[in-house]
Amino acid sequence: MIRLALYIHNHQPVGNFDEVFEYAYSHSYLPLLRALMRHKGIKFGIHNSGPLLEWLSKKHPEYLAMVKEVVRTNQAEILSSVFSEPILSLIPRQDAVDQIKYFNDYIYKNFEYQPKGLWLTERVWEPGMVSLLINGGIEYTLLDDTHFRYTGLDDEKLNFYYITEDEGRILKVFPISMKLRYLIPFHQVDETIDYLKDEERKKDNILKALGDDGEKFGVWPGTYNWVYGHNWLENFLTRLEQENWIKTVLLYEILKEPPAGRVYLPTASYEEMGEWALPPKAGHEYDELKRQIDRKYFYLIRGGYFKNFLSKYPEANLMQKRMLYVSKNIADNIEAKLALWRGQCSCAYWHGIFGGLYLPHLREAVYRNLIEAESYNLNQEFKFTDFDADGKDELIFSSKDFFTVLRIETASFLEIDDRRRIMNILNYLARREEKYHKKLPSANQTEEVKSIHEIFKSKSADLCKYLIYDKYERGFAIDHNLGTVPTTEDFYRQENLGSVIKYSNYKVFEPNQCHLGFEADGLNLKKTIRISLSERTLEFAYDGDIGLFGVEFSFGIFHSGLKINDKYSLYELQKLENIRTFKIEAENLLPIEVDASEDFTLLTYPIETISSSEAGFERNFQGFSLFLVFKKLANIRIKL
Repeated sequence: MIRLALYIHNHQPVGNFDEVFEYAYSHSYLPLLRALMRHKGIKFGIHNSGPLLEWLSKKHPEYLAMVKEVVRTNQAEILSSVFSEPILSLIPRQDAVDQIKYFNDYIYKNFEYQPKGLWLTERVWEPGMVSLLINGGIEYTLLDDTHFRYTGLDDEKLNFYYITEDEGRILKVFPISMKLRYLIPFHQVDETIDYLKDEERKKDNILKALGDDGEKFGVWPGTYNWVYGHNWLENFLTRLEQENWIKTVLLYEILKEPPAGRVYLPTASYEEMGEWALPPKAGHEYDELKRQIDRKYFYLIRGGYFKNFLSKYPEANLMQKRMLYVSKNIADNIEAKLALWRGQCSCAYWHGIFGGLYLPHLREAVYRNLIEAESYNLNQEFKFTDFDADGKDELIFSSKDFFTVLRIETASFLEIDDRRRIMNILNYLARREEKYHKKLPSANQTEEVKSIHEIFKSKSADLCKYLIYDKYERGFAIDHNLGTVPTTEDFYRQENLGSVIKYSNYKVFEPNQCHLGFEADGLNLKKTIRISLSERTLEFAYDGDIGLFGVEFSFGIFHSGLKINDKYSLYELQKLENIRTFKIEAENLLPIEVDASEDFTLLTYPIETISSSEAGFERNFQGFSLFLVFKKLANIRIKL
């Protein structure tokens, strides 16, 4: 006999569109649960994340009633998690413990069930999590067999659970079978049954666990027709019931049995995550190495460490540091904490095969919730500190209207949170190389049902021409010493833009107005910055002796119908000559007014990236960039 644990993880990120929630519900969550309920002999585990459960409770309470019923009859067990589905290593430990306890209480209140197990977000594991999970009231979790293989355990020893410990405190850990993750539901039912039979022949009464995304069963491309239209799921569940040598089990019941042994697991996640965390060059070398060696040696190599996404993507790092800032200054009430926790939802902080960080609405949701969380206890602050942990101080200015981060080196803003708009208006994303870009030219439109890890197709033609990569870090009010007036195409490709002006010396005039002065390195140029709170304006004044001069502003605003002066689309390259003022306008956006003391030429382009998603490669609008070209030094005023 072989014991089989089937565990399903359902999640939608904070800020995802309502129609996406609804599609996932109708195409996966509901039909999957209904199918399992028809086969009452099949036991299973289920985890619905906090953000998803909040949505379900409002839109489909009948689903919660169904989950409660399968738990009542002991057909299923519920897994807890960290409520908002964050990556544990990215958030403060106390926030993690508080979220687990809150979610445990939430599950008990809604389902009359006290969970023992936890679904670990993206199975991103660090040894220090043992005590954290125990402090949250958790007895066990599931991790990929990859984690266990990194310790030297082979397949024959990954047929039961192990214990791991920290200072003598024990947590039980179950290995998830990668083989089953790739078989189910993409291959014929017979292939899964044959694999289980082969395992059963090796040793009696072993345990194999599948822990995977519910979205595989109807949301991933091509799966709905395959899983339900072609009856894959019905055939699979029927076959499990017919094979009397397969017994489906609940993991909390297995905890009563002695473990296979003790193990100390290294920092790791599933194999694919290690690949995604690497920079492009290292990622190609990793792939090359894997092609040259037998798969049995894969456990001796591994990809990157999850937190290096914060190095790979400076925007993710800024967002995470903003979250840490809010966590340290939050009011002690549940409304503020819930907003903070929603701002810790993992999906916008990294990128792999899914859109993740590349999806602007997910980043918007993070900032919106962090700004809301902070509103319960506004912190007035003006201080120099290493906000982004790069070894250099930035200026933090927090007031009732704004929260800003200013980079000293370029005298430019990295973040401007507008509390009235409840948004970070600098929520852009740079254009950068991704490892999968090399696969773009050969992308095809295959309709074969595959795992998303094997899908390489384009959602539109000619994406290659948009593979333009930024040559310097973006910001708001980056100054350029120009040799010639660039064309719109020059600006778009960041060519012929002279040199970015660096600043070293600075002086504080009025802290309450964020009024500072800067002196340029090697140039006769002084720059002053002032935030007028009464007028809600940002003011940039320049003085000195310099010829052709440009100031670059990158915005991350995503309202529909973005235009200059209600006429010139910001989704296209634009050039306006000999002007002194303009407005940025869009649907449901308070206009942003820009004016200067001298005539300038305005160049604009949309910031667009090519990223990977569940459905293939896609082109995403990530904000827009403006370039003001002056022949004389000027003062610039931006009214927010």
